[in-house]
Amino acid sequence: MGRKLLEWDEWQPGLDTDQMSLAAVLDTMPKSDADDVPEIVRKYENPESPDALPGAISLARHDCLHVILGRGLHVQDEAFIIGVTMGADAAMTGTITEEFIRISTTLYPKVWRFQPDHIASYRLGVGFAMDNLKGANLHLTPWENEPYQSQTVAALRKGLGLVKAEMRAYYRKEELLVPGTRATRRLDTSGQREDRDLA
Repeated sequence: MGRKLLEWDEWQPGLDTDQMSLAAVLDTMPKSDADDVPEIVRKYENPESPDALPGAISLARHDCLHVILGRGLHVQDEAFIIGVTMGADAAMTGTITEEFIRISTTLYPKVWRFQPDHIASYRLGVGFAMDNLKGANLHLTPWENEPYQSQTVAALRKGLGLVKAEMRAYYRKEELLVPGTRATRRLDTSGQREDRDLA
């Protein structure tokens, strides 16, 4: 009998998956279908849409970034991931940041709509990418394929130049900006375990 997958709101990979392969961590993630994403969200976030914003990424690639960045599946986590993906696109500008905020707070359906706490996390994600991943164009990397799937999470982070101490520093900022939410309480900010850059 296989291992029971966690519900979407329980799943949280955290930052201590270093020695696991990307595929192994993804195997623990609750599965979703791209068809479940509302049309208005696909209009701006699907790379195949003519109206796609910078950093628009396929669902499979987006899921891989949840693992690499150690984030769960709450809207607040999604906001941070989207911010990172957009911020890492060489075409990203401050005007586009504001346009996405307008779209995500007014046009998205209720369950998907960003609230003020989500906007704070989105802006942090954009800032994190601008500081650490500017021009990395994460949306163009086929994370869902080999050789990425069999690599360890540590190796993938190292390849991107990501350091867990810096990631934890951003998550500490998020704790201050968005205190008390379930997503915030699960952020890995302690750094009690030794951070290693393992290939």
